[in-house]
Amino acid sequence: MKLPRAAHIAVVLLITFYLCAAGWFCVLAPWTRYWAARVVPGAPIWLSAWLDLPALRGALSGFGVLHFAVAASWLNRGLGREDS
Repeated sequence: MKLPRAAHIAVVLLITFYLCAAGWFCVLAPWTRYWAARVVPGAPIWLSAWLDLPALRGALSGFGVLHFAVAASWLNRGLGREDS
């Protein structure tokens, strides 16, 4: 069953919005004071040491950037611009 064009565009935009929001969260959250004050101390001892490492924070930021790339791909394919 194929979705009507308007519903298809709505789904694509919703997925793109989610991916961008998750991307911004992954890029920004590990470098905020909230991360250092709430996330790291609230985690189990074995995990808090890892969460405080700049390398892990950078990896999470890279995962956020990957979300942006996937969002751009969804937007290009979903709106019918396969040549971009």
